[in-house]
Amino acid sequence: MSVPVDPQSKEDGFEHHDANVKVLLVIGFGLLAALAVSLTGVGLLISYYESTPGALVTPLERETVIPPSPRLENNPLLNAQQVMRDGEEQLRHYAWVDRKAGIARIPLRRARDLLLERGWPVPAEPGDQQNERLQQAKQRAEPR
Repeated sequence: MSVPVDPQSKEDGFEHHDANVKVLLVIGFGLLAALAVSLTGVGLLISYYESTPGALVTPLERETVIPPSPRLENNPLLNAQQVMRDGEEQLRHYAWVDRKAGIARIPLRRARDLLLERGWPVPAEPGDQQNERLQQAKQRAEPR
């Protein structure tokens, strides 16, 4: 099935009836004009919203409400580093855990030295565990 070809188009070497160039140019310029109008409108809207003052703040929005604990962490990495520093600080210094009971925290190195010097505590026998622990604490507290 063949399509008849215009003799004038055959002589010129191109089809004269494919597209109307004037119509295509009008459509193209129309699209460019619509794009220019849209960009101008967006620019005007942005400048208008930037020039108007912010929305009025209600009394509820003026209050600073702090949620109850526990709150979410703002910077978990920074908080974790602080916890690690605090823990390392506790391992390096002396401090009272319970002053009335005579329980103190000692540096980790000193605890290792004392453990090597005095040995491991004797395991508690079944029975009165409170007295056993008290006696073990007294034995460990005595200098050798």
